[in-house]
Amino acid sequence: MEREQWSSTPGFILASIGSAVGIGNIWRFPYIVGENGGGAFLVPYLITVFLFGLPLMVLELAIGRSTGNSVVSAFRSIQQRFAAAGLFIVAVVSLILGYYIVIAGWVLAYAFFFTLGRPVEFGAFTGSYLPLIFFLLSGLAVYVTVRSGVREGIERLSQYLIPALFAILLFLVVFSLTEPGAAEGIEFYLSPDFSRLADPGVWIAAFGQAFFSLSVGMGIMIAFGSYLGKGPLFRNATIIAVADILVAVLAGLAIFPLVFTAGLDPAAGVNLAFITLPAAFMEIQYGMLLGALFFVMLFAAALTSAVSMLEVPVATLMDSYGYPRKRATLLVFAAILLLGLPPALSYTALNLEVFGMPFLDLADYAFGTIGLIVAGLIVSVVGGWFMSRTRICTEIGGCEWQQRAYMALIRYAVPAVLVITLIGSLFLVAG
Repeated sequence: MEREQWSSTPGFILASIGSAVGIGNIWRFPYIVGENGGGAFLVPYLITVFLFGLPLMVLELAIGRSTGNSVVSAFRSIQQRFAAAGLFIVAVVSLILGYYIVIAGWVLAYAFFFTLGRPVEFGAFTGSYLPLIFFLLSGLAVYVTVRSGVREGIERLSQYLIPALFAILLFLVVFSLTEPGAAEGIEFYLSPDFSRLADPGVWIAAFGQAFFSLSVGMGIMIAFGSYLGKGPLFRNATIIAVADILVAVLAGLAIFPLVFTAGLDPAAGVNLAFITLPAAFMEIQYGMLLGALFFVMLFAAALTSAVSMLEVPVATLMDSYGYPRKRATLLVFAAILLLGLPPALSYTALNLEVFGMPFLDLADYAFGTIGLIVAGLIVSVVGGWFMSRTRICTEIGGCEWQQRAYMALIRYAVPAVLVITLIGSLFLVAG
């Protein structure tokens, strides 16, 4: 069976931007910045992205393109014993996808209700069983896209949705900056409190946000790299990273002026997208239209990211077990629905909890935080220490001093940062 390929380098870049740009950029990044020193947070965040996240992305792309396989088969080709490590990564990304589709379903519901001009209150929404319906609808959108293949599904979706996402985001930024609360919103969002840089928690938050936002450590870029032909990996990866940062920064410029204009709490944290912002939209002129555009944009970001996550286990069944794409997608989709059902039920009338915590929140911490950090550590160690250096040098364009510096980052700096982030994440929760 002939392996699929991207139709072009721009198609690959758009699909990779779609993978990187997700709910974490538009929803999570603004409130993380606001809670961790405003503009000062950008210092550790940018350091993390370019010194640690970007090299790991390049390594994943190099592994995928060099081996021509997704994560399990790629790791097996490096050394047979690493196949199990590849399966661990597939399991982590599948478990993350299970609850990610739940949140994507919430976004789809809000887009639907705002479009109708009848926004719903989050407590009332999650106090019903409506979230299950939208969980299924968002999952079906992901399934249909991946089933259609690399070019006709993932790449084509990104070619339409990523430009549309940027257009809507820019419109929202321009509108927000004309609102009465724009100056206060920007001050809250970007005024630097450099004293916060002495707080280890700020750096841990930056590391976690950067790695999750770039989609590294999930095996996604290994799969995407396996469909990639010739081309400079560093340049392409840098374009993806810059686009990812740009969306995150612009999202804050669009959100906080509206929040301050409506006189609401800007430090709403995780409630920002589903409680504070909807309330802000209902308080300002053209709020129904702006709300509909915002949640359509957020769903576009969620969908392109979810599609890239689903591709990881689907590609594994195709590469390691010889399944055709349509059958592999159906089997994986059925499994993801089962994995996503407990998180979905935790925010319904059933209110499914474990140890007094909603199942989704527990899954996010266990898999989206701890599991993802461990997965990134595995990629950096397997790729940096056990993959042939000659193969890496071939993929990244030689081994001059720049490439040697890159190898030092991959072998020493990235694992060290991930270990520190893992310990810090465990310590902060325990504390």
